[in-house]
Amino acid sequence: MNKALVLVLIAEFWMTIGQICLKKTANNRALSPIYYLRFPTLWMGGLAMLAGLLFWFAALSAGELSYVYLLGSIQYIFTLFAAHFFLHEKINAAKLTGTLLITLGIILTAVS
Repeated sequence: MNKALVLVLIAEFWMTIGQICLKKTANNRALSPIYYLRFPTLWMGGLAMLAGLLFWFAALSAGELSYVYLLGSIQYIFTLFAAHFFLHEKINAAKLTGTLLITLGIILTAVS
């Protein structure tokens, strides 16, 4: 497994955690934007996104942009399943089909 692929996986893992935390914050329906600052999930989400961004930069420096950027699509897969398990969102046939197509694209890119 090459270095860029590992770095992308780590980056997208952290970005997915960040997205889940930020969605949990947004679900609180705060009365004002300042009120959101009181939620720890906002800060955890921001830090997770920052960690993901740092790993993303490392991945970009380790591989070709066209390769790394396409592999970044794995976040769609991570997010679909994380949203299902942590936010109890439904996975329907259209979402699953789209995710399978993304997975196929990632596999074809990774082996090329």
